Amino acid sequence: MAEVYVRHPISAILGTALPICTLCVIVDLQSKPISFEADNIRPLEAIGTDRTDFATTQAPLFSFQAQVVAKRDSLMSRIHSSRDWILRRPPHYDRAPRRAAVSSRLAFAFLSLFFLSVGFQGQSFAAPTSASADTITSAGRLHELPASEAVNRKVHLIGTVSYYDPNEAVMFFQDSTGGVFVNSDHIYPVRTGDLVEVDGFANPSFRSEVASGATIRLLGHGQTFRAPESQYADLAMGRGDCRLVTVHGIVRAQDIEQHQNALSAHLDVMMSGGEIQVYLDPSFGYQFKSLLDATVEITGVAGGTFDAKNQLTGIVLYVPGPSSLRVLQKPGVNLENLPLTDIDEVFRFRSVEDRSVRVRVRGALTFYKKGDSAVLEQGGKSIYIQTRQTDDFNLGDVVDAFGFASDREYAPSLREGSLVRVGQTEEIKPRAVTYEQAASGDYSDNLISVEGTVISQLRGPFSETLVVDVDGHLVNAKVEGRDTLPGFQQQSRVRLTGICRILPLGPWRKASLFHLDLRRPSDVVLIASPPWWTVRHLLETVMALLALAVIIATWAILLRRRLVVQTSRIKRSMIVARERSRILEKISSNQPPDAVLSAICNSIKTLLPGVECSYLLDGMNVSEGDLRQTSRQSNPSRLFEIALTGDGKDTVGNITVEARPGYVPSEDRHEVYEMLSETATLAIRQSLLHQALVHHSTHDALTELPNRRLCEMRLSAAFDDVALHGSGLALIYIDVDEFKEVNDQYGHRMGDLYLKQISQRLLAAKRSSDMLARIGGDEFLVIVPLEASSEDAEGVCERLKTCFEEAFSIEGRIITGSASFGLAKYPEDGFSAEALKRSADHAMYGAKRSRSGPTLVRG
Repeated sequence: MAEVYVRHPISAILGTALPICTLCVIVDLQSKPISFEADNIRPLEAIGTDRTDFATTQAPLFSFQAQVVAKRDSLMSRIHSSRDWILRRPPHYDRAPRRAAVSSRLAFAFLSLFFLSVGFQGQSFAAPTSASADTITSAGRLHELPASEAVNRKVHLIGTVSYYDPNEAVMFFQDSTGGVFVNSDHIYPVRTGDLVEVDGFANPSFRSEVASGATIRLLGHGQTFRAPESQYADLAMGRGDCRLVTVHGIVRAQDIEQHQNALSAHLDVMMSGGEIQVYLDPSFGYQFKSLLDATVEITGVAGGTFDAKNQLTGIVLYVPGPSSLRVLQKPGVNLENLPLTDIDEVFRFRSVEDRSVRVRVRGALTFYKKGDSAVLEQGGKSIYIQTRQTDDFNLGDVVDAFGFASDREYAPSLREGSLVRVGQTEEIKPRAVTYEQAASGDYSDNLISVEGTVISQLRGPFSETLVVDVDGHLVNAKVEGRDTLPGFQQQSRVRLTGICRILPLGPWRKASLFHLDLRRPSDVVLIASPPWWTVRHLLETVMALLALAVIIATWAILLRRRLVVQTSRIKRSMIVARERSRILEKISSNQPPDAVLSAICNSIKTLLPGVECSYLLDGMNVSEGDLRQTSRQSNPSRLFEIALTGDGKDTVGNITVEARPGYVPSEDRHEVYEMLSETATLAIRQSLLHQALVHHSTHDALTELPNRRLCEMRLSAAFDDVALHGSGLALIYIDVDEFKEVNDQYGHRMGDLYLKQISQRLLAAKRSSDMLARIGGDEFLVIVPLEASSEDAEGVCERLKTCFEEAFSIEGRIITGSASFGLAKYPEDGFSAEALKRSADHAMYGAKRSRSGPTLVRG
């Protein structure tokens, strides 16, 4: 249906407000009281909306006005408070002039107009182009709507949230026509007492309700509704369902229950006529134990407990607030002061006054157990009946059952029942269901059939029980009587037909488990025999295999002695290989030689129990033969020793294996010694290779000076040290003058030798704390830590300059060289490494421009 959204005009406001104001003035002039209760204003639906001309011409306007009237409830409380203030009668009211009374009524009328104008300012309403007769706009109409008519009916309600517990997803809504339950699948930002607008669809249930997924908008603070006093019979008949009611009763039990999402306080209250359950928030502050045996008055929203078929099985009262429970009479005696009663005398204190009336139901008999129980089914609904009757009945007989309503079962039931034939029969066919369908409670006390696999069969004197696997769940099926079931082998596939008896669990008595009451042995039908691999056949096969295994074991014992030695050798070889792999992993990860040699010694002690293994690294520089001879002469208990050598002949250490007292040599000791020699030699060579690689990556290959990479790291570390200790730092930038001419005139080999001699002189001239690095072809950088005064840097620089005072003699040629020096100090010339290098570089180029190149002398 298309909708036109319009901003309400002044005419719409006046069309609603002025009739109310005019009515106030007229009634006042006639000296008649006026009431602004919501029930005194007729709903617009009743004003002849069935006439064709009205529906086609005026329906959009009146639909818009209907929404304005709906907003009236939220503003009426403010109008009432203002009206009471204006119309407050002084003591001399009777002697006041008539004009004063008229003026006060006129003031109230214009004040009403003001509140209506402010209340609707900025609001927009949907004005449908055509009225929808399918939309339900009152809670009372929705609540009484038959289930068959509630499917997919639109709902648009405006009223008050009478109860809302977001933890339990329980919400009740009430307006002036009645109350309904609102299904909520998520938490709404509303509270009890809020005025809300609900848009959604109807849902058939015990009484029609609002389906989940409704849109709820907060409009303001809602109206307070009167809670009439209700009796148990009224609640049991659903007269106060979903509405605020007031009840009186005595608290029989109390408990704080742990529900799925939160704690909930639960009271069992005995009313005149029956017992109800009361749920309220534990945070209301009541001392619940002190309420036991107290007479209370409780105001709350009437609800109930239902089975999966939406059949009422109990009464529940939802208390919205702390002030809704009032103690009328405290208990006569505290629990602690009650006298002790002997266990065998407890029954004499039982007293029950049951005023339940006998009811009559009719249905086809689907289950009958003489002197115990019966089940009737009619139109898909069933009822369990407790009876002492022993008459003969046939399954399928249509009977009338007379009894009293009971709340002891999951679904509606009768107690003290009597059965009378009506002379008809009806065949009730069982419904084939799955385990999930049966356990849901939708088929409680119905005649159903399920298929499953027999797990076990238990026989008793007067009953038999089958344990059947149905869809992966165990189900008990019980048949009573002297007629026995045929024997079923385990894993047989059977079909069971019987009454679905629900076992409720939890505080809300939700359906979770079920068992089947079978009526006769024929209710169990064999569908498929078990496979050949039954337990018996399996045992026979196992015995045959066991005999064969004894023969094979005897033969295996003969081979065991041959295999033990070989297996032991293989196992030891695997252990040695595993230890070798572990040590090789350490070697490949470039761990220090000490760590690798320590791991090797630990492995030797593990592989050869009773020995001690030790190593010496960087020991005496003797030959391998001399080291072994010396070791054996000094310690006769030494079993094995290996000298650790690098790439050359030099010995850098040794590993020694010595025997402890009681040592028994193992057969694989030579394999272990071989592994020791291999891994130890590899570890030393790998360590030396790693050191060489690290050195080559951080040092210049020609001069063996630190390269630019290492220089950058040392410079960064020097700046960290300066920041930590507050010391000084200087950089000296050195550039060899006219180095290109040396290469051009004498060749690159002469240039390399020239650079090596320069490096050697600079190394000899620098301090031990200074670092000299070659950062380019003919460029050097000196990092000078300043520990005392700033003159240290100049002194170092002057000492380095003296390196070029003497000529360089290279292969018979004399080169009189020179270099340009640039000095930069921290923090005078820069606060960072880059700034300091830049300053030293600029100083170096300044010096280069002020001097001439080297004098080249050919020898």
